[in-house]
Amino acid sequence: MQDRKLSAKLFPKRLIVPLVLLLVLNLAAMTQLAEAALAEQSGSETGALTMNFHMYSLVYSNAASIFIYNGADTSPPTYTTPVTTPVSCSSSALEFQQLLPQSVLSFAGTNVWFGGVSWITQPLTEDKTVQGNVNMTVWMSAPDPATPVLGYTFGMLEVEGMTSVVGEPMYGYYVNGSAIASSPRPYQITFNVDRTFAKGHLIAYFVGLASASKGWVFQVYFDSPSMDSFAALPTNITPVPEFSQLGTVACMILVMLCFAMIHRRKH
Repeated sequence: MQDRKLSAKLFPKRLIVPLVLLLVLNLAAMTQLAEAALAEQSGSETGALTMNFHMYSLVYSNAASIFIYNGADTSPPTYTTPVTTPVSCSSSALEFQQLLPQSVLSFAGTNVWFGGVSWITQPLTEDKTVQGNVNMTVWMSAPDPATPVLGYTFGMLEVEGMTSVVGEPMYGYYVNGSAIASSPRPYQITFNVDRTFAKGHLIAYFVGLASASKGWVFQVYFDSPSMDSFAALPTNITPVPEFSQLGTVACMILVMLCFAMIHRRKH
């Protein structure tokens, strides 16, 4: 009895509610700090992603000017010696006008010829959001360096069912006005992407060259540590925010318990 009276003096009833509210506010603040730490950790886990280009199999080729390989993934390069693909600029650039700027398509009123290589992913197992700059590196050379090229394009496509391109391609184009070097060297282009690729679709990475000389040949090298062609992209796959809901539920439960205790003391 003596203890109860002492407790009542130290903690009057009028102070119980403010103390409860203060406790709830502290818990909410701790929840927000934990959420921020979790978000920071999640962001670091989904930072830059390197997609290496491989030659697991040849999916499609067309008249030595277009090659599509399976695949592109995060596995390291496969071969000691790089895979080498000779590509002929023998397809009309008008067939690939989505991938080229208008200035190249109408270059000096002459016909423009195109050749390219693409690497596709496996079907995505979940939606993947890519936001930011994508940097593509592709090793190339030209057996006939005396022939200048109009430029080269690196980019990405979203593909449904291997045949249907979804939306507009994302690419960068470089007009160099000079020949590709006769010895292999890495060429780079950075372009911006803000796209959510749908679950079940493929991502196709591509490189293409345009030339005013039909049949001009260049070579692409990949799938080797010595000549690793790849795309470095930032990923932002946002998880479902379950933690904040748990924090809210915990606060509500605490409030209910505290008010139940107050009610019991009154009666």
